[in-house]
Amino acid sequence: MISTLQNLAGIGSKIVDTPSTSINFNANLPICVEVLKKLDLGRYKLKLGRRELTTKSQKQLKEGKKYWGNLSQGKGGILTISNLCIQPETFQTYDTFLSQEDANIIESTVLEKTNFKNFLLHQLSEASISKEQFNIFSYMLLALHKGVFHLPFLFENKKTLLQFKYITTAQNEKSLLFYAAFENLGPLEGSIEKVHSQLVLNLHAIFEKSLFYLEKELNNWKILTKLSLKNEISPLYDTHDLILDLKG
Repeated sequence: MISTLQNLAGIGSKIVDTPSTSINFNANLPICVEVLKKLDLGRYKLKLGRRELTTKSQKQLKEGKKYWGNLSQGKGGILTISNLCIQPETFQTYDTFLSQEDANIIESTVLEKTNFKNFLLHQLSEASISKEQFNIFSYMLLALHKGVFHLPFLFENKKTLLQFKYITTAQNEKSLLFYAAFENLGPLEGSIEKVHSQLVLNLHAIFEKSLFYLEKELNNWKILTKLSLKNEISPLYDTHDLILDLKG
């Protein structure tokens, strides 16, 4: 199950962005936009790559927040951004993500609760740990206290968030629930379970473009895969949960 998750985590790093000097640099995949300012009459100033543009949105957006969305171009070159989905708090900044080097260290550990907890405690006790690393590892430890493995990594300077937890099915078999988020694919969620001794990957996405990309990428995987769209997908644990934990 873990090896399947590791392969899934690396799937976003295969995507190569076209130069961001063009407004259409991610037209075939979900895009990432930042809400710079709310204007009048439901209009917003957005940042897309290195470009800024003004557009209307029937959905209320939050200033300073980042969203995933669909980008399309109609007649006369009019750009339309639709299906905006706010990114989780963890995904709003690079400060909550570990480096590729840290990712390699964690991948070499056994992702079992006791071993992973000991690993995090050891990292937190290191004298050379930076303030940013201390905050991230502390958050990972709090998530683990809730039974969630929280793995935020930067691959090729792209944010990749993987979360999972183990559950026991009614048939007393171990199953794995997961959440994953990628800059170019948006949020995904699903499960990996054994059905008649065969691993089955159930995978849900918000965007059709993501689903189309995943269908092609997963075609050669040696695992039965079931893909579907879902209107809402939420992380198993997010930064605002940390505030609730501290208050509790």
